[in-house]
Amino acid sequence: MSDLGQHAMFGEAIANRAERRSEERFPIIRTAKLVYGDVEMPCVLRDISNSALRVRIYEPIPDDMQGIELEFGDGDRHSVDLVWQRDGHAGLRFPQFADLRSLVGEKGPFRKRAIRIGVDLPSSVTALGTRHEVKIEDVSHQGARIRCDHPLSIGQQVRIAVPSLGEIYAVVRWREQPVYGLAFIETFRFEDVAHMAGNLQAISRVWRRDHPRKPVVRPAPLKRAVNF
Repeated sequence: MSDLGQHAMFGEAIANRAERRSEERFPIIRTAKLVYGDVEMPCVLRDISNSALRVRIYEPIPDDMQGIELEFGDGDRHSVDLVWQRDGHAGLRFPQFADLRSLVGEKGPFRKRAIRIGVDLPSSVTALGTRHEVKIEDVSHQGARIRCDHPLSIGQQVRIAVPSLGEIYAVVRWREQPVYGLAFIETFRFEDVAHMAGNLQAISRVWRRDHPRKPVVRPAPLKRAVNF
């Protein structure tokens, strides 16, 4: 065999090995959520390669679902396609090559934080013995974001009623009135909220249906007087 042929075979072997290495699966445990339609489903990454991953899911995904995105707590998002699902796990494929570093580490626009499930849940908080109506806008196993017309103080302890979770003691961590961030005094396991996410979002859909958002009506621009 000529040297040229040997070099060609060697180059092909190296390319095949590099391709196999790029598809090598790595075990990983990282929380995230799958976003599709009006659903936000918590999940846990279990193993990953540059083209696919396996995740632990807590609700079945519609088999014909399109436009699925994988979102991490830091806000980093990746488009994925559903390949299979069984026994509480799903196989997902990246339509485009993914950088493993962005999947293993935190590369998104926000600092690392708990996976939050967006909801619209009517609720109430009790502060200093008085109950106030609120709306829960997102919830995680560590806390919640609420909208409350009554002023609350940073560091104030409150008791909030969360559907499916009951009444929970929490502390106000930040505020951008009328929106407040609450940290639960006793946090839940990620799996606890993941199992309840579907029910919480179902309640949200009913609330949104019965309380459609009113269109924003902007005042017409004033006509300037014309001086002759």
